[in-house]
Amino acid sequence: MQGSEPKAMPVQNRGALRRVVWIVDDSALDAERARRALADHYTVQVFPDGTAALEALGSNQAPPDVLVLDWVMPGVSGIEVCRFVRASSMHARMGILLLTARQQTEQVVEGLSAGANDYLSKPYATSELEARVAALVRTITLLDRAEKAEATIRDLLAHVPDALLVLGEQHRITYANPEAKKALGRPSTGSLLGRPICEVLPELSAELFAVATGEEPFALPDITLDGEVYAPTVRVFPVDLGLGSTILALRNVTTRRMAEVRRLDFYSIIAHDLRSPLSAMLMRSELILMGKHGPLPREVIVDLHKMQGSIRTLVGMINDFLDLASIEGGHYKLNKEDVDLGALVESTADLLRPLLVSGELSFELRGTIRQAAVLADRRRLAQVIANLLSNAIKFTPRGGKITAALEDAETYIEMAVEDTGGGIPSDQIPKLFQRYSRADSRMSGTGLGLMIVREVVEAHGGTVGVESTPGRGSRFWFRLPKPSGRGGHRSALAFHAG
Repeated sequence: MQGSEPKAMPVQNRGALRRVVWIVDDSALDAERARRALADHYTVQVFPDGTAALEALGSNQAPPDVLVLDWVMPGVSGIEVCRFVRASSMHARMGILLLTARQQTEQVVEGLSAGANDYLSKPYATSELEARVAALVRTITLLDRAEKAEATIRDLLAHVPDALLVLGEQHRITYANPEAKKALGRPSTGSLLGRPICEVLPELSAELFAVATGEEPFALPDITLDGEVYAPTVRVFPVDLGLGSTILALRNVTTRRMAEVRRLDFYSIIAHDLRSPLSAMLMRSELILMGKHGPLPREVIVDLHKMQGSIRTLVGMINDFLDLASIEGGHYKLNKEDVDLGALVESTADLLRPLLVSGELSFELRGTIRQAAVLADRRRLAQVIANLLSNAIKFTPRGGKITAALEDAETYIEMAVEDTGGGIPSDQIPKLFQRYSRADSRMSGTGLGLMIVREVVEAHGGTVGVESTPGRGSRFWFRLPKPSGRGGHRSALAFHAG
């Protein structure tokens, strides 16, 4: 019996705005039965045939949220009403439930193809009618929320101070906020939409976008637009946001970059002015040690050697600052050529051999690879190797051992420096390649060496890392990609640290 059928849960409170349902059925009995089932939860209006429903849709009357249509009616049938509704974009969100006694697969397919969202076979239980209408209303409610969320996002994008571009397939522009149109010198969005970003901003090649694959912001090299400097940041989302999955932000950093240049120029001048007298002090002390003013007492010789060590430390600190100024100032260039990594490690270790001897340390180069060629800037790569070896020498006690190891992997060549020092606490490892960071705060230095190592290696397209166990030493490594070709290849690549 009807009274024994379970009631569907209401989709909203009575106090909320009620959804509107139209019932179109030529059977007054069936229409009344449907009206009673839905009237508690919705504003229901009944139409005796398809013609009356179409006239109501064509008037100024607000359309319903859900249309419950009988398939078979005299005159205009339910499926014809369905086709008419779907022909207009004005009613695209309207949910349509088709009532039919036809249950053959081809007839069901015909009804759904005409635009119905769902169908219900006659005779039906009123609880099933309520449940199917409630499902359509939930879908419409979700669409409402999604549209409101999109409108909110558009409003936010329109008012952010940065220029924002949303990119769809093939990195084509699908949205540009007012700041983007202003930065790109385009008075209207129409001149931007649909165009590839690499065509609008040739400085941003497809290769740059290829490396940005996560939701975390990925900084791209600065670009200049009409005399203004912008710092691009790209973020790639795993799902389409409605307009695309990639957001490109252009932040105007002209004032900041000018301030940075002035600051770095000031630091560079000071560093250069300091390095010259320090170098002169080293030369004079060396002449004194060589006997320019006669024999020296042993105590004076020891003190002079200590002074020289301190001066060399200061010179090293100044060189680190100058390297940092070069990296951050955008004046850093890599002059790439084929470099035999094994030979470069050997020659760099030879330069540091006096430090190995004075520290009573043994050194071994393992896994030498014949023609272990990488495409790199020889001087900068030697700086990386020297920094890693110097760190190992500094933190390895007398009698310890330092090992440089080369490994030939499928896509890269790895160079690692292992020591038998005290190791590094696990909480300090994440900080090692950051600016001004030292594993042992008691040691002298700027803490810039490992940061410079990271910047140089990453500028070569490589990666750096470290493994360490307290009391068992440390292993610092870097990996460089194998070159696609060899044979005297040289190139110059400008690099700017983000």
